[in-house]
Amino acid sequence: MKTKRWSRSVNMALLLFFAFCTLYPLFFMLISSVKTNAELQSNFFGLPIEPQFQYYGSALGKIKTYMANSGVISAISAVGVLIVSSLSAYAFARFRFYGKNALFFTLLLFLMIPGVLTIIPQFVLVKNLGLINTPWAAVLPYIASGQLVTIFVMRTFFEGIPKELFESIKIDGGSEFRCFISLVIPFALPIILSMGLVTVLNTWNDFFWPLLVLPDQHKMTLTVGLYRFMDQQQILYGQVFSAMSLASVPLMVLFSFTMKFFVQGLTSGAIKA
Repeated sequence: MKTKRWSRSVNMALLLFFAFCTLYPLFFMLISSVKTNAELQSNFFGLPIEPQFQYYGSALGKIKTYMANSGVISAISAVGVLIVSSLSAYAFARFRFYGKNALFFTLLLFLMIPGVLTIIPQFVLVKNLGLINTPWAAVLPYIASGQLVTIFVMRTFFEGIPKELFESIKIDGGSEFRCFISLVIPFALPIILSMGLVTVLNTWNDFFWPLLVLPDQHKMTLTVGLYRFMDQQQILYGQVFSAMSLASVPLMVLFSFTMKFFVQGLTSGAIKA
């Protein structure tokens, strides 16, 4: 009994330690977002004495355009990835054609290539297409690169759907498109939503690629806008932390409403795998 209690105590202590390491940076960002520079120097870790809530209004006025740009790019990229990946995964799972396994194996090989190696040829391609400084310069590469993992996960899930369900729809006169819309999409909705959330998370937090292809200040994404948010003459760290806090709100709201589907999608993918 003593050994079990000691083991539980150690596990609880470890969980509390990891929870502290995870949550304290968020807490520090919130309390620092309403501090002046002078208070940050004199009271770095403590609670704010005179909170400067006006920093949030000033920060929102400066980053609202960047938030809108990131929202549009992330939404279009997620929808594009889900449409193309679901159709591709369905073809790999249901159809038989020459070279199917070789083509799928080639897709898996691309997963092993570090993304930094593709930045230069990708940038040259986007520049030659005349897409620099347009949202498509970010959207199209995001759709292209986001398909690999999504196709792999969806194909594994689609192959686990019983074939009898497809045969029953075919007997009733349904087409292959009807099977995809009426059977596969509703059945795989949790995992589709979870892959969409992963795509949104990756595109929303990406920094280097938008920095290259979206130099116009009115077309920057949120991460690049936060980087250039600081004034060269004087950095108001309270406003910087306020902007960071506001930047995290959309993802927090999105995950709060879709976390159930995200967990179901991960669990379903694990079971089908």
